Amino acid sequence: MTTVALSAAADRFYIEDFTMVPGETRTVSIVLDNEREFTAFQTDIYMPNGLAIEQEDGEYIFDLTSRKARDHNIASQVQADGSVRIMSYSPSVKSYSGNSGALVTFNVTASADFFGLCSIQMKNSLFTTTTGREVVLADETCTVTDSSAVIPGDVDEDGVVGVNDVTMLIDILMGNVSGDYSAMMADYDHDGNVTIADVVALIDALLASN
Repeated sequence: MTTVALSAAADRFYIEDFTMVPGETRTVSIVLDNEREFTAFQTDIYMPNGLAIEQEDGEYIFDLTSRKARDHNIASQVQADGSVRIMSYSPSVKSYSGNSGALVTFNVTASADFFGLCSIQMKNSLFTTTTGREVVLADETCTVTDSSAVIPGDVDEDGVVGVNDVTMLIDILMGNVSGDYSAMMADYDHDGNVTIADVVALIDALLASN
């Protein structure tokens, strides 16, 4: 069986960025931008702490609403690493059209103490084409942000926590900072002081999120 990689520009399977607040449940769409026909697909979804996929009778709920007329079904199972694998199939081997748009929907609930920015990851995505070939898509990461909250670790207040915040923290400690920054977010471990411990804690958090 031949495996070919799709061009990221032409074919993508991803979750669009969205925002939500603590305790909220909202419907999320997995979008397929494609130019060829598929008979089946599977992908593994990794949910961060604070977000959960809706379940019913112990089963995760994924809905192929836009493709139901084409006799496609969908199943899910939990993997050993804690991810949820979703798989589509068609008893009559009907193909998906090449049209782009929302392919799968599911509900996500944020815990009552959900705060800040986190990522939903989709990995190991693959499709089987009408010609029998497997087509592997690149891993995708969706970012979800609670827009009502200040983001812990966002020292430079640009809405994203990353290496730039670590750099600014170090500059603060060295007395070299030249721009505006959030003193509250610089105190990442919330002990009342900005020290090297805040740098270490922020780096650990960034590494854990990757």
